[in-house]
Amino acid sequence: MNPSVWVDFQPLGRRVQADSSRTLLDAARAAGVALTAVCGGAGVCGACRVRLVTGELSAPGAVEVEALGMDRLQKGFRLACLARPLADVRIEIPPESLSSFQRLQVEGLDNGFESDMDDPVLELPGGIPPLGLALDLGSTKLAAYLMDLQSGRILARAGAVNPQIPYGEDVVSRIAYANQHLEGRYTLQRLLVEQVQALAEQLCTEAGQPIESILRVAAVGNTVIHHLFCGLPVHQLGVAPYVPAVMGALEFPAENIGLHFAPNAGMYLPPNIAGFVGADHVAMLIGCGLGQVIAGREDHPPVVAVDIGTNTEISLYAGGRQYCCSCASGPTFEGAHITDGMRAAPGAVEHIQVRGDVLYLQTIDQLPPVGICGSGILDGVAALLDLGVVDRRGVLRGNHPRLEGAGKAVRFVLANASESGTGAPVSITRADVNEVQLAKAAIRAGLEVLLDAARLDANDLAEIIIAGAFGTYLDVRSAVRVGMFPLLPLERFRQVGNAAGTGARSLLCSSKNRRLAASLAAQAEYVELTTSPRFRDLYIDALVFENQPINPGWGQKTKE
Repeated sequence: MNPSVWVDFQPLGRRVQADSSRTLLDAARAAGVALTAVCGGAGVCGACRVRLVTGELSAPGAVEVEALGMDRLQKGFRLACLARPLADVRIEIPPESLSSFQRLQVEGLDNGFESDMDDPVLELPGGIPPLGLALDLGSTKLAAYLMDLQSGRILARAGAVNPQIPYGEDVVSRIAYANQHLEGRYTLQRLLVEQVQALAEQLCTEAGQPIESILRVAAVGNTVIHHLFCGLPVHQLGVAPYVPAVMGALEFPAENIGLHFAPNAGMYLPPNIAGFVGADHVAMLIGCGLGQVIAGREDHPPVVAVDIGTNTEISLYAGGRQYCCSCASGPTFEGAHITDGMRAAPGAVEHIQVRGDVLYLQTIDQLPPVGICGSGILDGVAALLDLGVVDRRGVLRGNHPRLEGAGKAVRFVLANASESGTGAPVSITRADVNEVQLAKAAIRAGLEVLLDAARLDANDLAEIIIAGAFGTYLDVRSAVRVGMFPLLPLERFRQVGNAAGTGARSLLCSSKNRRLAASLAAQAEYVELTTSPRFRDLYIDALVFENQPINPGWGQKTKE
């Protein structure tokens, strides 16, 4: 038996006894410390950086040396997924390595919902209003809304980090964990259910209502999260043809999965469309009003809806038909796989502008920069294109005073060591630019495949609706500048926030919208990109940055 040691995680003050043969990431999971581990602990993403304060760790291998560099290693930084504690250790966790300190998107289109449920709302004793819980279960973030079922009014709302993140940030990693561990699927389900229960109790306390007043629950999520939440198998979602275990809507008592609300409180989940186009996309279409307005209408101008995340779902309505696809955009827009990347937490660079030769940075909470989040890296690459520092292939070049290093080690310094909040520079590297290329190319190529299917050109689009947490904060100009979206007038773009959350709230209250959800899922024509003969060529084309800079006044409406 391997000796046990104590691992002390600071600044959280959490201490756990761990097996010396296991990694710091294993110890963090045991202590309930939500370390960012994009790759699920495979040692390839570099996101789980921690710093040894006292004690002894196993010697770093070649992977850590490559990922961290000798400078960081000498300062005590290690990858938690590879380092093992050989004695009692104290570990410092940088803010960017913690998944619990990030901006959570619960806002959306706050339309009131008039209840039109076929079954009447039960009256509760003591004048307690019957309540409902609407859930948007994202891979990274959870949004919960407590609603009065009679008025359709939001009583309280809250967000939380998905507690499954330590087991892999993307859904593919979670599928792998569920398949490779005997109790993996049930562990992931338990974590999610417990977090939902905690959110519900928090919201009821805030609203001054008992937890037993929750009579209905509506939950939406991508197909993998949907399955894990319900306790369904996910192994088939990890292999072609990626078929869900359940396609149609689900209704069952909430207590069946361990949620404790009113006796016989009902759970509803809308239908999935495909293996990687889930119930959350259906909810998004309803939440932004698209499904209600143009479904089945051949005379409506073509419209695209994009829900950007680790997996990006796209729907195109044209000629009375709905085409949809799923793009593996990856976690780049969550700040992962970026050298100085982090989630949307205090000190993250979230916006970058170039005015003349001057670079302007905006950080979350106006703190000194400590890293770059998704909207920041998108702005950053757009800014480097405008400055002529990045060429069409994504290579950093030129003699700009902020460029340092040479060859593959060249970087563009956003903030030097004295300006940052960590004492180390915050920079954009060629590898970072390449990660943005991969993500934006996947989204753009997916859109172009759908346009091809409908025999349309991008100029035919009347509107591009952008949803999701990242979609809320991105600068549309930057997205167009890097080629994620086509060059269309600014008024054709509409950012709708967490429309999936809005859709979840409407589905909680409306039988009409539940029938619409079933219709949208049944009529959707799913296009599998991996078998599309055009996708590869379009993807390669989309990797290249376009030459033409966007005029500063692009998209502005002409004054009357």
